Amino acid sequence: MSGVPQWVSEARFEEYLVAANHDYESALRLYEWNVAISAGFFELIAHVEVALRNSVDKILAPLEVAESARVDVALGWWFASPSFLDKDALKFHEMACKHLGKKADTASRDKVLASMTFGLWEAIFGKKYENLFRKHLVHAFPHRPKGFVRASVHTSVLALRILRNRIAHHQAIFDQPLEERFEQAMDILSWIDPNLQAWVRGASRVPDLLDERPPAAESVAVVVPAKDAWHFYLEHGVYICQPERYFRNVSHLGFYAEKAIQLEVPKVLKRIDNVTWTPEEIGRLKGTHHDEDQRLADIIKAGLASHWRGPAHQPRCFIGVVSGGDRRRCRCSAADSGMWV
Repeated sequence: MSGVPQWVSEARFEEYLVAANHDYESALRLYEWNVAISAGFFELIAHVEVALRNSVDKILAPLEVAESARVDVALGWWFASPSFLDKDALKFHEMACKHLGKKADTASRDKVLASMTFGLWEAIFGKKYENLFRKHLVHAFPHRPKGFVRASVHTSVLALRILRNRIAHHQAIFDQPLEERFEQAMDILSWIDPNLQAWVRGASRVPDLLDERPPAAESVAVVVPAKDAWHFYLEHGVYICQPERYFRNVSHLGFYAEKAIQLEVPKVLKRIDNVTWTPEEIGRLKGTHHDEDQRLADIIKAGLASHWRGPAHQPRCFIGVVSGGDRRRCRCSAADSGMWV
């Protein structure tokens, strides 16, 4: 442990050493990156929590009984009222008042609401609040997509709460699905206001930090949901990432399709980001007469002929999959199989 600051215990540093295959310098870089990415996510989740809190309150506050008709003004607030929440969720109000201490009795409604922990936002999107969601809470997300359901919100909020708690306790998060957590945060913000989502995405440090992920934190493989992508891969030997999605650096890619993880796990050979998904780009690429550009043009053409159509569906990231011997298809039982990224 020579050279490691005294405040990093041997037990704490061990998981970083294991991830870095006991290379001290790699483990130290991983530790430093973990601190940085944790701080970036803490900032991001703060934006999500404030936006979610205000959006929910905007919907539920008008449903409260008028203050003039209350015996206790504070108990009429939706987040303190048994008319809205059950006893388990009401504990978050009790915790907020305990946190405020002597100031609780004179604290404003906004002050008490702001003192609620993240757990409340997970709780009110749980199954027991399905009716409240369908009648009221769903309107906290004015830009929700078609087929929007309560479980979509609950899953994302729960995942972010768990990540937030790990960060708050200074635990390692380098082994968590961080790209997925980032997109879950972006989803919540986009459902509330796409302009807010764009602002937070632009201000967040998380995307750059994810791109700077040290080798010790990189996954060997990731399995992607691939109902349509699997068949596109079999036909064209490529994988196309969804629009505006961040894809972690991995050495191999697995496909979950037809209710099973497929046996082919191709190796990533190359990654191409920010591909322009238009007929004009096909023409430009064809005009270069470079083999790689020709292949990319063919893939874009095939994608446009499939279901990746129009500006709203232009992928931010394109990932191609090829093998060493066959540039059209990768059968990954072979040692030289690979992915064009």
